[in-house]
Amino acid sequence: MTTYPLVGGNLNSFNKPISYSGQRDWSYGGCSCLNAPRTCLRAYCFPCCSCAKTQSRFNHLVHQGTPHPSNGDSCTGDCCSYGVLLFLGCPCLLSMDGRKNIRVRYHIDGGCFFAPGCMPCSLTQESREVSLEEHSFRR
Repeated sequence: MTTYPLVGGNLNSFNKPISYSGQRDWSYGGCSCLNAPRTCLRAYCFPCCSCAKTQSRFNHLVHQGTPHPSNGDSCTGDCCSYGVLLFLGCPCLLSMDGRKNIRVRYHIDGGCFFAPGCMPCSLTQESREVSLEEHSFRR
């Protein structure tokens, strides 16, 4: 199991209750993607760019402890990998790994099986979770 240092912003911005196992729920429900229409539309139309951008922002938070200065990079190796996996019919493999990393950093309960069910909703939920930590730096 990967662990991430607790360097960075607020990892539980909404102060979600923590269970006995030290886990919490996602800050936003899986079907609340329509509350962030731009993010949801980008995830629906350009899932490879959405996945790559969220991973870029997440990686910057993990390694630098600050938000990405340009709000993430869309054209990365993750974007190309997602595109190849999309062509092969299994893009959820990359998304499930990114989702797992986000769940570990933010101590979120649950599995990765939401990703294949509704990819745009999953990508939007992940992006919004990372955004909460980024926003905590601006307060």
